[in-house]
Amino acid sequence: MDILDIINAGKSRVIVHDDPSMLRSSALKFLALYAPFRGRHIMAASPQAERVLGAAMILDPDLHAGRAGSVVILDVNLASGTLISRAASRLRDSGNSCPPTAIVLNALVHHPKDWAIPGLESLIVDSETDDTLRMSVARKASNGSDQCILISSWKT
Repeated sequence: MDILDIINAGKSRVIVHDDPSMLRSSALKFLALYAPFRGRHIMAASPQAERVLGAAMILDPDLHAGRAGSVVILDVNLASGTLISRAASRLRDSGNSCPPTAIVLNALVHHPKDWAIPGLESLIVDSETDDTLRMSVARKASNGSDQCILISSWKT
């Protein structure tokens, strides 16, 4: 897969949210992946994630966006992890010392064993399109803490 394939795949997974039923489906997927972290604040890593988070908050009014305490960072797509890394950095810069968990709805690349995003407690990636990504692996994050990378198989 080259860079243009990755960009086009990411774009297509964002455009689908123009369809309200697909936006609702992504919000429900997020809610299912977020369930074990219920009660934590949620922070969107991108404008696309803000749309999904807004829809999830309509479906579940008990959700709270914020940057205090334990936080879950949401993003729609994962290619390099830059947006999640920047969101985690913004949390640290705001004085939050709790390592966040990140939930990503779509993996755009196929190298889960190589993913290590500094500063995360764990990374949950849903990849319903690739059976080879449905696995759990753990590796050391670059900051030395254990980072668990879970590949989910949630289906709509």
